[in-house]
Amino acid sequence: MNAPLKNADLPVRRPIVMTGFDRIVMLVAAGIVGLILVTMLLGDRVGVVLKRVAPLETAHATSPILLQFSEPMQRDTLTDKLRIEPTVDGAFSWSGDSLIFRPLHALEPGETYTVILAPGARSEGGREVLSERRFSFTVRAPRVAYLAPADDSPFNIWIATPGEDGSEHQVTFSTGGIYDFSISPDGQSIAFSETNSETGTHDIKLIDLDTGSLRQLTNCVDASCTNPTWRPDGRMLAYERVEYNTDMSSVGVSPTRVWLLDLSSQPPSTRPLFADTQVLGFDPQWSDDGQRVAIFDRASSSIFVYDFGDDSGIAIPSQAGTSGTLSPDGLRLIYPEIDLREGQEARSLLQIADLQANTVTPLPGGDETSNDQSALWSPDGTRVVVGRRFLGERYTIGYQLYLVDPDTGETGQLTDDERYTNGFFVWDASGEQLAIQRLSLTNEQGQPDNLARPEIWTLDVATGAMARIAQNAFHPRWVP
Repeated sequence: MNAPLKNADLPVRRPIVMTGFDRIVMLVAAGIVGLILVTMLLGDRVGVVLKRVAPLETAHATSPILLQFSEPMQRDTLTDKLRIEPTVDGAFSWSGDSLIFRPLHALEPGETYTVILAPGARSEGGREVLSERRFSFTVRAPRVAYLAPADDSPFNIWIATPGEDGSEHQVTFSTGGIYDFSISPDGQSIAFSETNSETGTHDIKLIDLDTGSLRQLTNCVDASCTNPTWRPDGRMLAYERVEYNTDMSSVGVSPTRVWLLDLSSQPPSTRPLFADTQVLGFDPQWSDDGQRVAIFDRASSSIFVYDFGDDSGIAIPSQAGTSGTLSPDGLRLIYPEIDLREGQEARSLLQIADLQANTVTPLPGGDETSNDQSALWSPDGTRVVVGRRFLGERYTIGYQLYLVDPDTGETGQLTDDERYTNGFFVWDASGEQLAIQRLSLTNEQGQPDNLARPEIWTLDVATGAMARIAQNAFHPRWVP
């Protein structure tokens, strides 16, 4: 039997004594709880917010419009809540919590656009955008980038604004020289191939036109990586790669192959376009939707058009050594073919391949005397610019530019100055202007111009107005 407890056996209860540190801990904990409660109470009042919008203040003619939300959204609730003034046609896509709108056509230079998000769009958690959000930007005038000086090395990239005297300025300052370059679809960056003067190799680099920041994209230690060509969404580059194989004396330099550079991965990853090492090619070009790429395959002497969607390809026999010009929708291809006839000068004839009907026909608009060097589809795919000279009785020494309807053959002459030959040319994003590389053939006295250097001109297709923007320069590209 247990003995009863005496008072002396009972536990002694002592008062709780809080130190200064204990009080601080309790105050901090209470504050955190309070903040949580306030956040819970006010969360629905604040609603979904925009973490980032772009562009702001200024934009390029091809800039996508971006809205990044504070949380994942019910995407179908945004359909009728977003509008742009003036109205812009385009397509929506998503990247995580960001809504991206890509204009179908180039934005109007000098125009101010306002993006308006109406309230009502809902997040996956049920919260809403509670108040209207809006931001504006003005589209800057297009510019032209080119390589200069043409008669000396190293070549570097310059940019000039048409119509603005003294606007030309140097963008790169390479001691080895820039081999070639292309402008990103949004006009923000330039991808270029730079020569390493010590090793004779080439690497592809990227420069941001706003910040000037530079980064190297490839590491071609014993190779040359050139001709970077942007996929229209700006997330991938196709380029040409030649392996030198200096450690294998019995092998020699490899043929050119096309590789892909994925800019959406960090760091960018690279791989051959085709795993099959027997598929050799160069001169890559993309369709506007990025679903097709055309290359010239030297091994089969054909233009190969590859479809990423169903992993299929079409081979078009050709001896001209170029991939031609792919229509924006990727369904037609114009390419030159050599016409050899005994006793006559060889001439180049443009063919148009219908990749759906599997047919090849001559591009309408030419005749037996025309010699068509190259062609380029307009951005909307309705017209083609052709570089043409004539043989026989209509003989012309230089190439002039013609605008051709690829369906009817209706033709209009764009340039008619016989003192100049017009070589490389490129459309601006709007399809209203051309940048042209020209060379003077004769001087003002009609004598051969032996001191001529290439020049860069612009041409307004509607009015025919032309303006020279650079001398002793070549390889023009539009910066939208």
